[in-house]
Amino acid sequence: MEDKNGKNILVTGGAGYIGSIATKTLLDSGYSVVVLDSLEKGHREAVDGRATLEIVNLTDKDNVDKIFKKYRFDAVIDFAAYIAVGESMEEPKKYLDNNVGNFIQLLDIMVDNNIKYLIKSSTAAVYGTPKSEDDLPLKEDYTEKYRPTDSALLAGNWGGEKVEGNQFFSKILDYYGAMIGNRSKLILNDPDITKIKIQPSIYGLTKMLDEIIMKKYDESSGLKYITLRYFNVAGADPSGKLGQDNDNPTHIFANAIFQALGKRDKLTIFGNDYTTTDGTGVRDYIHVSDLAAGHIKALKYLMKNNTSDTFNLGTGIGYSVLDVIKAVEKANGKKIVYEFGSRRSGDVAELYSDPNKAKKTLSWKAQYSLDDMAATAWKWHSSHPNGYEEAGG
Repeated sequence: MEDKNGKNILVTGGAGYIGSIATKTLLDSGYSVVVLDSLEKGHREAVDGRATLEIVNLTDKDNVDKIFKKYRFDAVIDFAAYIAVGESMEEPKKYLDNNVGNFIQLLDIMVDNNIKYLIKSSTAAVYGTPKSEDDLPLKEDYTEKYRPTDSALLAGNWGGEKVEGNQFFSKILDYYGAMIGNRSKLILNDPDITKIKIQPSIYGLTKMLDEIIMKKYDESSGLKYITLRYFNVAGADPSGKLGQDNDNPTHIFANAIFQALGKRDKLTIFGNDYTTTDGTGVRDYIHVSDLAAGHIKALKYLMKNNTSDTFNLGTGIGYSVLDVIKAVEKANGKKIVYEFGSRRSGDVAELYSDPNKAKKTLSWKAQYSLDDMAATAWKWHSSHPNGYEEAGG
């Protein structure tokens, strides 16, 4: 199952929001694609008909290994992860098992099958809360330079006990130690531990752990990878056929659109007293199609240069919450009903990327504007008010 270029790609989590659009982009670019997804969060209808769908959970090592042997992949693009920050604080073991434990198992299978190339979905959440405005825009080396002495973990739940900070962190380290057992190559050293003290959420911490683990596999097995740190992903495929299907989104874009569709009585904006232009939080938003294009650029670069690296994928532009609301209003012609609430714990005034490394090294740059994100998101949600409705998906 190889195309004319001999590039056969496995996309894990390819039935999800970003994974499905990346799959379509890969196919449009001449790659052959096998999607591996349990459909726990993904949707069968989201998988492009030109791709092959294998329904299996990454916990099922034997069947995942059989899929690797059947298709003989040239590279893997991994989107498989739980991503809800709030849930990660209440169910940290679930996130560690899935985002870290299953990822280690995937890497083991790749090594066993001599697959050398991996593109990894990561997140701006690995940067935690920047220390000062001087840290913005965020560059990739921030996680190398910032050396906290204490864990930034916010309050969460561990076995029914409320924990936070260093106490929470020590439980995470113990759990990870039990997870890896006597595998010496996966033991965390002091610089590793310092890096995972940066993140205030378990979700962000698991993603940082994954980055650290990949580097260890590079050193021990020669597995080459590119980590792509996403900022706030928005929009939908311009065709209107693929988008985000989530009944309980945390994203401002989807919630604003849900309000316009009558799914929300009103939208709550958390904080209007930040030191920003309009008092609301400022974030870097990136269109999902730009993100998908970034994966193609990263894949080509990795397979050509055989060098592991890390890149931000963002626009480098900070948009406020009210900017987003205005863009959604422009897209649908309706006024968004909202109210201001208190700031959320851990939220910062501004968070945006420096995407110049990706521009210089990968020849990648975001093409879509905030208005494009709103327009394509509205096109998707208004034509799919109940998301994907296929039976059993």
